Order: sequence, then C-alpha cells, then structure tokens
Amino acid sequence: MMPDQNAPSESGRQAETTASGRLIQLEPGDSGAYPGVNTSRRLRRHQRMPGLAMLPTALTLGNAIAGVAALIELAKAYAFLMAGDNEGVFVRLGYAALLIGAGMLCDALDGKVARMTATTGRFGAELDSLCDAVTFGVVPAMMIRVGGDFFFAHGSGIEFDTKILWAVSGLYACCAILRLARYNVETDEADDHTSFRGLPSPAAAASIAGFVLALSWLHRQFGGFGTQPWPWILRFAFPAVCMFIGVMMVTRIRYVHLFNKLVTRKQSLRTMVVFLVLVTVVVILGDYWRLTLPALMLAYVLSGPSYLAYRFLRGRGLLGRRMAVAERKRQRDERVARQNQV
Repeated sequence: MMPDQNAPSESGRQAETTASGRLIQLEPGDSGAYPGVNTSRRLRRHQRMPGLAMLPTALTLGNAIAGVAALIELAKAYAFLMAGDNEGVFVRLGYAALLIGAGMLCDALDGKVARMTATTGRFGAELDSLCDAVTFGVVPAMMIRVGGDFFFAHGSGIEFDTKILWAVSGLYACCAILRLARYNVETDEADDHTSFRGLPSPAAAASIAGFVLALSWLHRQFGGFGTQPWPWILRFAFPAVCMFIGVMMVTRIRYVHLFNKLVTRKQSLRTMVVFLVLVTVVVILGDYWRLTLPALMLAYVLSGPSYLAYRFLRGRGLLGRRMAVAERKRQRDERVARQNQV
C-alpha cells in the first residue's frame, strides 16, 4: 500500500513554518497551540528561580552584613595599629568580635525560621554557606592577622612572625571554606541537625573572637602583660591555638549542636540543673565576660576530642569492661521488659 503523500511525516509533526517560510523546531513537550512559541522553554525560564522566603533570606543576608561590617572594623583596627593608637585597636577589635556574635545569631535563627515556615530549599542552603564563608571564614582569618600583629609581631623586628600569621590566616580561611562545602555535600534535608562532623564554623569563629577579646582584656587590665616574656609566649601559643581551631573544622570528630539540643528537644531534670548552674556562673562573672566567653568556647572546642578519647578508653581496660558489663545488663533488662509486655 502506497503511503499517503498528503499525510504529515514524523519529522513534519515536530516542525512548523512561519509566514516567511523559516522552520521552527517544536520540542515534544510543546502543545502546538501557539505555533512558533516554545512553551517548554518559557516554562523552564519561569521555573529557573524559585520563590524566596523573605524572613529567612533577610536573616541570612544579615549574617553577611555583619561580616562585612566586621571586616571594616578590622581594617580600622589595623589603621590604628599603624598610627600607634592602642586604645583604638582595642575598641575596633571588640566591635569586630561583637559583629561576629551578631552574625552567629542570624545564622542560628535563619535555619530555624526556614524550618518552622517550611521554606527550606537548596537556594537557602547555598546562600547560607556563602554568607558563612565571609563572616566565619574571612573575618576570623583577618582577625588572626590583625590581632597577632598587635599582640606580638608589630615592632618586634622579626619578619618570620608576619609570615606565620599570614600562613595561619590562610590555613584557617581555607579550612572554613572546605568545611562549609563538605557540609553542603554531606548533609541532606532529612538530617535532624543534632550534631556536626567537625567543629562548626560559627563556633570556630567565636573561639577566635573570644581568644582575641581575652588577650585584649589582659593587655588593658595588666600593663605588664605587654612586656617580656608574654610576647614570646604568644609567638607560639597564638598561632598554635588558631591553627588547632582551624584544623578541627575539617576533622570527622563529632560536635553537639547545642542550640537544637537544648531548645528543640525535651530535657531531663539533670540537664536543666546543669544549664541553670552554667547560667548562674555566667551572670556572676558578667563583669569578666571577656574571659568567661573564651573559656566556654574553649570547652566546646575541646568537647569533641574529649568525647573521642572517652569512646576510645571505653573500649579498653577496666573502663571498657565496666561499660561492656553495663551494656549487656541494659540489653538483658530490655529483653525481659519486652517479654513481660507480651
């Protein structure tokens, strides 16, 4: 049977011509209701950018604004350092540390608000990481450079001090960026957000800021702190502590998400008592918050390695045997309880 010459071919169904005779290729998804208009392309253009949630996005951008403001304050601190105005350096370093705290507050609230309003998405996660890279990556690295130059490198005449500060600052910034990129890749939307793998970048930035605040307070309260041998001690202690905090961000050591752990879950009476005791101590030592804050952040930084050492010791020696016996007893009690329920 000869094919009908007037019937449209398969290729003809996918092509239309305009009045000028130019061929327009229609994709299979096009309806053909409007010849010459690629409806699937228009649809993709409208779907390219999802709608933005106003409040979570504003909080995330507030984090970025706090980071930029902190960078400006650190630039002013360095200008005061070059001019020999120590009081100006103290004030600007304090402002930069407080702005890091403001960025932490915005960072803690934006994810919480996004989950409460069911507006979480890939765009928000990427925007949050970009803002965190500025506030918790670049700003602390700049603070390491300016703070180290002020506490022991400026006027020492030792060029090696400046090289160490540049190296530690660059290492810290790279570790923070790598940690944020890994977090985006490894964390899915179903994560309960109760723990982290590696030190969180906001906690690391707060640790650096607290360390600088503590050193500033000691400089202002004790005039002899700026004399020997303290600058020589800081030449080793300051870069070592900052490098340790930076490296902890890219480890696999687990850290507890304190905000979600305390706020979003039911707590035992013992946990509430410990929390109230900590709050009481902080209130009593309120006048010395520049020392209390670094102590708390240092305890959090060391909590990960301490728990790792505890888990290692739990599987060895007398402690390991006791834990194994307790675990077997717990499993036996659970089996008995299930049998009684049946």
